[in-house]
Amino acid sequence: MLINTVILFLRDALPIFVLVVYLYVHLPATKLWLLLSIAAGALLSLIYINQIHVIGQWFDGKGIELSLCLYQVFVYLLTLILGYGLNRKQPSKKHYLYWVSGSMVSLILVSKGSNFILYFDGYLNQSNAMQSMLLGTFLGLGICFSLAILLYLTAQWLKQRLGTWATWLLIHIYVTGQLVNALSLLVQVDVIDASATAWSSQHLVSNEFELGHLFNVLFGYQASPSVAQVIVYVLALLIPLAIFYSLKLYSASHSGHKQ
Repeated sequence: MLINTVILFLRDALPIFVLVVYLYVHLPATKLWLLLSIAAGALLSLIYINQIHVIGQWFDGKGIELSLCLYQVFVYLLTLILGYGLNRKQPSKKHYLYWVSGSMVSLILVSKGSNFILYFDGYLNQSNAMQSMLLGTFLGLGICFSLAILLYLTAQWLKQRLGTWATWLLIHIYVTGQLVNALSLLVQVDVIDASATAWSSQHLVSNEFELGHLFNVLFGYQASPSVAQVIVYVLALLIPLAIFYSLKLYSASHSGHKQ
């Protein structure tokens, strides 16, 4: 029970902490957007859990997996909007970024927070498991807070040294990893085939180790990724970077012609 609770926090709580920290580096002016997005995410998680039996019947019993995967797709698309907005030159027109960031936090809370509700609801009535669960909760929260502080300081340092693009790139890598992790849900319902394995690095860092869980959260590490996961990861990571770089070159050349 203790180990399971700690792993739950590493797998489902740490991604929430990481996203909040990365976003807060860019939008530290007010905490209102963060508080509202957490409240909205918590409420949506409760609604999602309450309707999970209905959702599970959608699309011939594939509703839960498809909906959770769709949340990650939306977060990915919002990340691209965030990257475009953060690097615009008109600071007065960036207020919508608070809505974008808040939506990202709310969606990640629904996709990850629903697992917490199901987990704790299943063990709350077991008195013999309460002590281990509480201890695991404190340990898990301690690990998450410690890593969040370290990541916040690292992101702040990168922003000061390299600029906004560097810290947005951290968000982009993180969200791409979460998107690829969601592909396993599609494998479970036979939407995609993941039988072909690209490579195996189990002997270096296993997915079952704490370091494997951390790498999985930060950049979507898989010890034995499928070919489909590798293709999606590379395309989802590099295509937006190529597009943004092309837009930057176009903007620079356009400004040069005006001068």
